[in-house]
Amino acid sequence: YDKALSDLDKVIQLDPLNNLAYYYKSLIYHAKQDVDNTSIAYNKFTELVSDDILTKIQLYHLEYLLNNNSLEDLSHILAKINQISNIKNYKSLLLIRCKIYIELKKYNEAKLDFVMLSNNYYKDTKDILFIHLLREYPDFWSYLYKFYQLNNKFTELGIINEFYKLMYQEMKIYFISNLINLNKKLCYFQESDANSLSGQVLCSKNEEFRLDLPVLYSIYYNIMWKINVKKILSKDCFIKFIVFKDKEKSTDQEEHILKYEDVSKLEGLGWIEYNLPINLRNCLIQQSIEVKGSIDMQIDYVRFGYRCVDEKIKCIPNVDYLLPDYLEICPNIPETFKDKYFSKKEMENLLELKDIINNL
Repeated sequence: YDKALSDLDKVIQLDPLNNLAYYYKSLIYHAKQDVDNTSIAYNKFTELVSDDILTKIQLYHLEYLLNNNSLEDLSHILAKINQISNIKNYKSLLLIRCKIYIELKKYNEAKLDFVMLSNNYYKDTKDILFIHLLREYPDFWSYLYKFYQLNNKFTELGIINEFYKLMYQEMKIYFISNLINLNKKLCYFQESDANSLSGQVLCSKNEEFRLDLPVLYSIYYNIMWKINVKKILSKDCFIKFIVFKDKEKSTDQEEHILKYEDVSKLEGLGWIEYNLPINLRNCLIQQSIEVKGSIDMQIDYVRFGYRCVDEKIKCIPNVDYLLPDYLEICPNIPETFKDKYFSKKEMENLLELKDIINNL
């Protein structure tokens, strides 16, 4: 936090009217629970607010964070958001409004926003981070669970948790901890992780192990595993992904192996989604993951979706106070801006926005 604040102060020295810098200072101080400095940064930000939609999204986001304990203030923010036309085109605004509806216990309205966010997800499944920011509302998930009538579904897949059932039906996410309901011996590998989506993950514990998933159905092209390679203790190791595909007229098995050189590139990155270079569509699949050698690794889920084959790795930052679709409201700084305002040495000392984001 202190490093990010120092870099933002340098930005402000070079560009005193940079409202984005004050937006991020407000978020950082809020994360540090520094009320006084949050208020100072927020007030400075409001002095620089323009009338464009991107700045409004930042403003409503800060107003929500600073007033989410006041139902009256939330109602006022909601009224302002509802005045914006074509809100469905702005995922960040949809998410803020969805959270406000949930705080106000207007679950039906929140459901409509959730559906629109999910529809955006299917158009571009690169990000499911909005789910992380809605995870804290168990009453809302219970409402959706009843609405979708999921009570007797997916138990044969080991899915018994209400939230897990919703994620499998609506987002095509299969949490690995579901396997414990099919094989109690896997309890040995289970551990809690607050930064995972499920809260409960399976860990290799530096031992060789293999997980065999139940047969699932996919209409999508890609398979993405969410993993966290914490530490490699031996170079004699690998991770093998096995996919058995059963189509209407044929069967096929494919394997993808990450050797030590590949696994070492994932070490220390934190939670990532690893996109398998295996395409599939409209077929039954049975997956396995095999870990050989001493690798301290966690597994959260596997999901289906669309992702560019060349994009193998996507880091999953901790987004407690950030809008997940931050590029929507914080476009990249043009090269001409950098050349005009920063020397090469200064640029080396400044964190890029994405680095600041990943450290929040």
